[in-house]
Amino acid sequence: MKKIFLFLFLIGTLMSFKMNTTGGTNIVIVINKDNPVTTLSASEAKLYWLRKVKKRWPDINKNIRPADFKSKNAAQETFYSKVLGMTASDVETYFTQKQYESAEKPQDKFGSESDLINFVASEPGAIGFIDASKLSAADKERVKVVLTVNN
Repeated sequence: MKKIFLFLFLIGTLMSFKMNTTGGTNIVIVINKDNPVTTLSASEAKLYWLRKVKKRWPDINKNIRPADFKSKNAAQETFYSKVLGMTASDVETYFTQKQYESAEKPQDKFGSESDLINFVASEPGAIGFIDASKLSAADKERVKVVLTVNN
């Protein structure tokens, strides 16, 4: 009987692992339409979003304003893991430390995709991410996609 339960447990664990690693959310990195940058690599997106090298966008001389979500979601999980190589806890710790060390403002957080898109569309220095399937044709007229990340 114990062997059957152990077998079922192992099968369930493997199926859960398979389900968690095969699906995923494709995301797009978006910036303000007036920003002259046309494309970013994942490593460049990371540097800009975390403001690691620069605090301002070149050419437009505007503060870089990273946009994030208030609540965990699949796009955020994909962005954190695939682009930043960080966990949600790592990101919060990073911005808390930056705020403590240099009074640097943390990322702006939004409750919905439309709020995030509205912010990026209205803020020249904004950079954000969104589930690619939730970016409408109208949104594409308002913001610029500089990177697509497939999960």
